[in-house]
Amino acid sequence: MKTDDDPLDALLGSWQVHGEVPAGFQREVWTRISAGEADLAWWERLSLSLLRPLSLGCAATAAVAVGALLAVVETLPATQSPHDAYVQSVSPFASVHLASH
Repeated sequence: MKTDDDPLDALLGSWQVHGEVPAGFQREVWTRISAGEADLAWWERLSLSLLRPLSLGCAATAAVAVGALLAVVETLPATQSPHDAYVQSVSPFASVHLASH
């Protein structure tokens, strides 16, 4: 691998810092960092945990499973005969129609 001589490399290599770092500089930096890391609200923690790839995959799998279960439960055969179901659907006096008014 061939590297070209870049004048910036030489300049950065000869660069020196003049002056002293204040005595409490490192402590103040960590204090500012910790002040920015305030406690998250419960909904923020929940959303962050759900947006992780593993949690997102588990949540998607659970949603598909619940949807499939609801589809199976809803498609179970009716307890009424087809004749009774038809009469109930067209009768204006059926309790299903009266409840909606």
